[in-house]
Amino acid sequence: MISRKSRGPDSSGEPPGQEMRLNRYLALCGVASRRQAMEYVFAGRVSVEGEVEHDPGRKVRVGHERVEVDGERVLPPRKWVYFAFYKPPGVLVTAHDELGREGIQAFFRRVPQRVFPIGRLDRASEGLLLVTNHGELADALLHPSGGIEKIYRVKVSPRPQPSQLARMQEGVPLGQGEHSAPARVRVKRAGRAAALLTLTLTEGKKREVRRICKAVGLQVLKLKRVAFAGIQLGEAAPGTLRKLSRAEVDHLQRLTGVRL
Repeated sequence: MISRKSRGPDSSGEPPGQEMRLNRYLALCGVASRRQAMEYVFAGRVSVEGEVEHDPGRKVRVGHERVEVDGERVLPPRKWVYFAFYKPPGVLVTAHDELGREGIQAFFRRVPQRVFPIGRLDRASEGLLLVTNHGELADALLHPSGGIEKIYRVKVSPRPQPSQLARMQEGVPLGQGEHSAPARVRVKRAGRAAALLTLTLTEGKKREVRRICKAVGLQVLKLKRVAFAGIQLGEAAPGTLRKLSRAEVDHLQRLTGVRL
């Protein structure tokens, strides 16, 4: 196997014939992170040599076996790409929706490479999503042990009491045996019936911000992610996609240890 140091900037670095697990191969091809790729396999969306494969651990040989997702062949990219995307409210992160609602992939049609978002935001939420075709970067940023910060601006009602804010900072039960990790909470602006909070989390449980607020008796009126892994949303407009700068990519490399 070729070492990371020998990989050129425009190559995936995996030689033909290299064997790897199916879910890692899908991540290498820019289909999704390894965890999401496993979900695709379990859902029956992946085939190898024309046969549907349900085992994400099945070994495949790069360049020698035909792997398809939803009937489309996937191959390792020749170039890694990295973007920041402002997901508008009302847009689904998933690419498949039985009700025909707008999905996120429609915003990536002009990107030559097959890309996917790192993590999720629920349909009603908006803000920053990092987008790439680099599965290993996605895995590193999403892994619970990484402690990667995500920063949200959250409008809540009613105006929170100090005791509610203290509970959010300490961590609260979320139901189904889950408990939120300690969070940083700051009141950015407060009125009589509502407040705007800045909430910093270091984990990525499903709909976590909304569940934390509900647990302490607060209703989320608006939820916007403004930063992820040190990358800022800035003054971008909803629906816009921008390429990360070299300095931002270098920052992600230092943060995760993944060569980019």
